[in-house]
Amino acid sequence: MVHRTAALSRSLVVVTAAVALVSTLITPASADPGLTSPAPPTTTVTGSPLAVPEDRPVAGSVAADPREDLPAAPTSVCAQVHMQDHGWQQGRCVQAGEVVTVGLAGQGLRVEALSLTVFGVNFCVMGHVEVIGWQDWNCQAAGATATVGTTGQSLRMEAVAYGVQTGVICGNAYVQDVGWQGWYCGVDGDYNAAGTTGQNRRIEALAFFVQ
Repeated sequence: MVHRTAALSRSLVVVTAAVALVSTLITPASADPGLTSPAPPTTTVTGSPLAVPEDRPVAGSVAADPREDLPAAPTSVCAQVHMQDHGWQQGRCVQAGEVVTVGLAGQGLRVEALSLTVFGVNFCVMGHVEVIGWQDWNCQAAGATATVGTTGQSLRMEAVAYGVQTGVICGNAYVQDVGWQGWYCGVDGDYNAAGTTGQNRRIEALAFFVQ
């Protein structure tokens, strides 16, 4: 089910160690030959089986609904993950209409944290973490970095929720014992989620697509 955010301009308490990571530059990188990216989504909106809480607190730097100053859709997206036994991997960036994939699919290692940057529009992201459950929304202005999850606690990320102020964002998770789930998309302020909750399954890789 696709949910509606009350306002993508609310703010979130950033996760442990995120302050130093927010300013980390995510640089473009060529595709990892060991990581197969899912094909781009063929539909605009796909419902999510996850029940994403609508009332989670939000904090961040987004100004009050400045959408008149922003493009009608995202222009590019960057992602970076913190992996079990590997730490922060190199970030990857793609233009709108392309798929960015990060993580180590099929290697039995957990994603522990995610940093996401969307250019062109304001956006929000939220993580579901082992033991913790759903964290709070992390909403950021276009071009800023939102970090969710944990580092140094050996906790797996189990799901990720996301939304953009205008345009489309889609997510796809490579889940333990499941593989690539398929695309779950949110449009124009609606949010969606990829992954699982209540199943004790780790995310091993993530893919994002903006349009």
